[in-house]
Amino acid sequence: MEPQTHAQQVLIPRKRTITSCSNCYRRKQKCNRRRPCNNCVARKVAHECVYDASNALSSTSIGRNSPSTEEKTETRSVAASGNGDFREQFGYSSISNSNAFMEADGVIPLPYSLLGLADSFSYFRSQRPRKKYWQLVSELPPSDIIDELVSTYISDVHWIYGIIEPQYFYADLQEFRRFTSNTSGSASINSVSATLKCFPAVLFQILATALQYLPRGAKIEQLLGTTSQKLSLRYSSAGVEIIQLLGNQDNCIAAVVHDLIRAAWLKNCGRGAQAWHALSDSTRKAQDLNLHQQGRPLVNPSPQEFWHGEWKKRVWAMVLIWDSNMSILLGRPRLINSMDCDAEPPIDYDIPEDIDSIHPSMAQSFASDRNRPHSSISMNLFVHALSQKINDIRDSGADKRGLRDCNVVQRLHFEILALLDNLPPVLRPDTPDRTWDLQMPAIPRQREKIQTMIHSLLLALHRPHIAKSVQSRQRAQEAALNVLDSQQRFFELMNKNHYAYFGNAFFSIDASIVLSTIISVYPCEDVAVLQRSMLAVQLAMGMLGVIEKQNELATSGIGIMRECYRVIKDKYEEKKAGVFPASSNWEQNEKTSSSSGSLGMTNSSQYFSEVEAELNWENGSSSLADAVQTGQLGRNEFDTPFWIDYRQQVFTDSTFNFADGTDQGDMFGPF
Repeated sequence: MEPQTHAQQVLIPRKRTITSCSNCYRRKQKCNRRRPCNNCVARKVAHECVYDASNALSSTSIGRNSPSTEEKTETRSVAASGNGDFREQFGYSSISNSNAFMEADGVIPLPYSLLGLADSFSYFRSQRPRKKYWQLVSELPPSDIIDELVSTYISDVHWIYGIIEPQYFYADLQEFRRFTSNTSGSASINSVSATLKCFPAVLFQILATALQYLPRGAKIEQLLGTTSQKLSLRYSSAGVEIIQLLGNQDNCIAAVVHDLIRAAWLKNCGRGAQAWHALSDSTRKAQDLNLHQQGRPLVNPSPQEFWHGEWKKRVWAMVLIWDSNMSILLGRPRLINSMDCDAEPPIDYDIPEDIDSIHPSMAQSFASDRNRPHSSISMNLFVHALSQKINDIRDSGADKRGLRDCNVVQRLHFEILALLDNLPPVLRPDTPDRTWDLQMPAIPRQREKIQTMIHSLLLALHRPHIAKSVQSRQRAQEAALNVLDSQQRFFELMNKNHYAYFGNAFFSIDASIVLSTIISVYPCEDVAVLQRSMLAVQLAMGMLGVIEKQNELATSGIGIMRECYRVIKDKYEEKKAGVFPASSNWEQNEKTSSSSGSLGMTNSSQYFSEVEAELNWENGSSSLADAVQTGQLGRNEFDTPFWIDYRQQVFTDSTFNFADGTDQGDMFGPF
């Protein structure tokens, strides 16, 4: 063989398989190939330590007739990447021994022809529209405004949802700023971890949600030259676009968190169906990451590994909480089958700022103490336990009318109340420890939020059985009053920054509808109960009037609240005057409906027109009116027709005849 010329040698590049993690490769550091590696652990970014198998694809054989040792190594790397590509293409789960493909992985090699096809898929994935990605990133506001809005989110919003972990979020923010400061818009985003790619999408949703909680006329509006509502819509949409650009191939915890925050943002906008679809995206991504399963236990895990595992547990707990609560409160199908899940809940302990300062065993022991102090996750752990009861309710059919054994409902009632005993002393509704109330204003607010959630669940549990069980009727009425009382206390504790919160209006309207329907259908002999009910609904109606300019649900629900108040007030005045009708209003309406044939539909249209006329559409205009007009979000789904339909459902539950399985009339007669 003739020796190669100098020109031929120049054309043949030196090939070397990339074996380091993405961070070490980018920083040109020596990597020990562990998971996480030594450098990522030292830099406290263990959660970003990823190995990109596709890097090996950049090494190709040029000008060689026989495979060398390096080429064989590359082939094995390509085969591993190809297996992953084909698993994703065919939809197989990545859980070990969960399907035939995973059992055969590593035993049956893929043909080279298929590896070439997988390589082509990897090639097309690498041709992402980088220009669009950087255009979207460039829409982020200046750093000082980002810091101010993030601070607003952490102080005013985070205690409500608990979706993010501030320590990891700030670490990702710093890493993202280092990356963007050294990278031009033409640089490839494939050289960094999936978390860093998705981070600007998460940041956009954080900013969008923080803007929802800013009062009108905030200083930021002047700095950015637009209203916070319009800017919130633009930022949230930008986050969604980034996630769509990256696709499912860059799935990571950051993508799961993005969709959860987007769901919260949509609920505050009154878009329940879209919020449910965002939750569906978050759930499927979390399941694809196997967050719903316990995984292989680590022997003597490092603090970094332990706390990162806790973070993953927290994210899955939030997904589970959202799924169960939207199913019971909004009547949506559950997305998660509890039989598929064995992930343990996280411990009740804050992730320390210095990961190495707290040993995992010490944190676990401290969290098991019944008299433990309050942590940032305490409320969510309680709601997680509440979510397990929601699954029990749905599985037993206790949330549907027609249940033959009412003992099931009563048993679940007491099991739900028993969960309060597991709360830390500062969050227990009865005789709480108020030591930290002044120093941490979020604690009394969380205490009332827990009250609202538990009594709303009891209300949903008993509502379908109002007609059959006197006990359920009484407990539903008491739960509705407790919700309204708790909502009023919550309103007195919050400031204008919290007016946009979805729950401020939803729970009050829900409780008022159920309460007024029970009082209308079943005459109340106790004047004190009627007086208490009238006052509770009146206060709730006043609260909605205060927050309606910043709360999408309040604008549409205040007309229904007026009707609920009128019904209770009429019953109260009848009782005080000693007027006792021979038959209840709904029975009289049924007779009239039978004689007229179509009174229900007529009264329904008439009632809707009256309620719509009562609403002040100019003063209570939607804060996202511009977005609705342009069709970017669609209409507010929690509008007047929604609450009328819900009120009809409550009336049907209250008058359901178990003998023949029919209801006893139409709700619009007594109103």
